[in-house]
Amino acid sequence: MKKLLFLLLGTFICFSQSNRFVYEVVSKKDSTSGNTIKENFNLDITSNDIAYYNRLYYVNDSIFSTQNQYGYKGYKLTSFLIKKKNSNDYQSYEYIGDVNFYKINEKAEQNWKISDSTKVLGGYSVQKAVTEFGGRSWVAWFSKDIPIPYGPYKFNGLPGLIMELYDTKKDYYFKVIKSEKITEEYKRVSLENSISRAISVDYTKLNKLRLELYDNPFKYIMNGRLNLPEGKKLQLDDGTILTKEELKPAEANERKKLKALNNPIEIDKAVRYP
Repeated sequence: MKKLLFLLLGTFICFSQSNRFVYEVVSKKDSTSGNTIKENFNLDITSNDIAYYNRLYYVNDSIFSTQNQYGYKGYKLTSFLIKKKNSNDYQSYEYIGDVNFYKINEKAEQNWKISDSTKVLGGYSVQKAVTEFGGRSWVAWFSKDIPIPYGPYKFNGLPGLIMELYDTKKDYYFKVIKSEKITEEYKRVSLENSISRAISVDYTKLNKLRLELYDNPFKYIMNGRLNLPEGKKLQLDDGTILTKEELKPAEANERKKLKALNNPIEIDKAVRYP
């Protein structure tokens, strides 16, 4: 990793290239379980914006550019973030499992306390900082050798790239595992498609929509807004496959999953399900 980052360092000094940092993210979606999920997320830093999104989108776009088709096994829609370079706001594009994306504009500021503690990570000297954000206590390790004031998710404001980050309960853990140059040919087709159809809301409205989905988990199929032809089956995120006739009996189990997987990064914004 040091070699890759070293090659990029000169690029950042002159700000002439677009670059991507890949974070390995280990999380507990259910705080009452010891099970964790490991995913990779991209942090794209370009002359126009900052984008943080699941690497599945990047893989999907790469396959589309070579095979001219979407829908590889494992691809799924997930929430993502965009921050324009001339703005202090993040645009959070939230996917809650229905047919729409919802956009929320919000500031994300952290009051960091930088300590004298240092260590070596991936061949780089990193320094410790702590903050309170989203109802959690966070520890970050950043490198001044990479003068980028950003990190994973909405974390920003330190005098160097955040290379490692975790909350004190260890529900979320982020670490840079790779860096890449973003080629001029790369287009965020998948993200742009979602951005183009996003509906602007606030958190009150978003949580109302989440509660409505909890009450009727398959409402977008049952009311015909999402077409499931006769004889076809629906595959849920956990791999469960259901026919249209099996949807109603499966609602109780779907509600159970929604209540269990309610441990977001910003825990103070978790939905209060009945």
